[in-house]
Amino acid sequence: MSEDCGCHKLQSAEGAAQSGGGGAPSLEPPQRSNQSSGDNAMSEQKPSLIPPTSGGSTGGESGTSAPRLTPSSALSSDGAVGAWNGDRRVSALWGINQNRNSWVYITGVGWKKFANNSDTAVVALTMVAAHAKQTQTNYSYRDEADGMIHEAYVW
Repeated sequence: MSEDCGCHKLQSAEGAAQSGGGGAPSLEPPQRSNQSSGDNAMSEQKPSLIPPTSGGSTGGESGTSAPRLTPSSALSSDGAVGAWNGDRRVSALWGINQNRNSWVYITGVGWKKFANNSDTAVVALTMVAAHAKQTQTNYSYRDEADGMIHEAYVW
């Protein structure tokens, strides 16, 4: 006694969709820009939205986008040396389909870019920041005169 698993019905429905039944996808994936192979040009594109505060009110604001963050003169690092910043919280992460372009939003500080000296550094720093965001634990980081985060610890 054989039981019908219904596989032939599924296969016939897929065949009908592929033969012009309107089931085929209509969107194409984005195409790469015309860059020479091996071009690792860094982009200066950065996030422009400010994430909502994690501990505050949910608010009744109905804007479609948050105001753009502008660097303050107090945070500029002209001629400064690296400094450790401890006991911070991560509110958001931002990344885009570009080489080594990943950012973190630190509550009370703003958007900070991860060091882009290697692919593995960007990935590791992003993973550590994602863990800090998910667990809302202590995030300590070291930024250098270039304004980028070069080292981070979470505990």
